[in-house]
Amino acid sequence: MKKNFIAGKAEYFLVKSLYAIINFLPVNCALAFGRFLGITFYRLDKKHAKSVISNLKIAFGIFKDNGKENKNDEDLKKIAINFYKNLGMIFIEIFRLNKYNKENIDNFVEADFSNIKDIYGEEPILLLTAHFGNWELLAKTFSLKGYRGNVLARPLDNEYIEQILYKLRTASGNKVIYNRENAVKEILTAINNNEIIGFLPDENASKRIGIFVDFFGKSACTMPGIANIAAKTRATVVPAFIVRQTGYDYDIGNAAHSNNSAAESGNTVVKNKGIYRSGIQKKSYCKHKLIIGKPLKIDYTGNRKEDVMNILNIFNRTIEDIIKEYPEQWFWIHNRWKTRPDNDK
Repeated sequence: MKKNFIAGKAEYFLVKSLYAIINFLPVNCALAFGRFLGITFYRLDKKHAKSVISNLKIAFGIFKDNGKENKNDEDLKKIAINFYKNLGMIFIEIFRLNKYNKENIDNFVEADFSNIKDIYGEEPILLLTAHFGNWELLAKTFSLKGYRGNVLARPLDNEYIEQILYKLRTASGNKVIYNRENAVKEILTAINNNEIIGFLPDENASKRIGIFVDFFGKSACTMPGIANIAAKTRATVVPAFIVRQTGYDYDIGNAAHSNNSAAESGNTVVKNKGIYRSGIQKKSYCKHKLIIGKPLKIDYTGNRKEDVMNILNIFNRTIEDIIKEYPEQWFWIHNRWKTRPDNDK
């Protein structure tokens, strides 16, 4: 117990130190540090890097009979490297969540809430998302834009670090529902209050509680809890994902230049409100796009078992579609296909 306490405290103080450094750095420097951490992790931790490639092969491998978008080994390695870069930046951004506020969130996240603005507060919304993009920033953006809700989460093993994450998650008004014995009661209370309940059903489940549903053409043991609740309450299910947008920013000088003088200087010309300015073009990773889809169409049969299976298939296909479009932004390091059916060879 004492050893665990000391180890937990040591991890806590390490994270607190990183937290201070990360929040001291300018955003682009902090994200560059995150990409460095991601690549370092990729190069040093061969075991997980191999697992990432293995998972990518399941999703985008050589099989042609099930409609997979085939990619060769070089393509998969590129996706893996970009995944690790993105993972490092997510780590940085999570510890900078308090940097985002109502005044600046539009500078970082492009969002359109038209698909839920008329139903928010009028009926419950089960918000389907995944460990995709910066899912913590997704929840933060919802709350800052006036759409506060509940987030389902598993508490971290280190209770001291969990306290930090809890404060970051709830600072703008969201609530956390932990996956514990009373979780279903809390979810049903939120549904009765016409609240948003965000959930991420893309993690491997144990055979004891999970249901096997195809994910990228291979059986994946999936938690049925929210699907059961959706089948029981028939609450509206809305998909929402956040995507990192790689673009360009400009270091612009104080003086405005004419088009010709800027061109002569060899710098990029930027036109802003009719004024030409010159500056150095720099790649930017701090912008995101929040994609909120229309409510999912679910045909209920009245047979709970059939309805749950149908809902889980819809969940998985919806998550597959966004991953196919932005493959480097899903959490490939997680062993989604770990639990296998009894008849699996």
